[in-house]
Amino acid sequence: MPHLAPLAWALAPLTFWAILLTFSASLWWSTTPSFPKFSSASTHKFSNWKWN
Repeated sequence: MPHLAPLAWALAPLTFWAILLTFSASLWWSTTPSFPKFSSASTHKFSNWKWN
């Protein structure tokens, strides 16, 4: 299907930037000092769900 090649070339940079933005947002969310209570509570809840 030759008509899918331009679509793939157009979507590749978008996918790359979407992954990069999601990764940087999650990295910023994990390192930001705001909402420490919510962050620790969600991490504790996730670890409890993971191990139980």
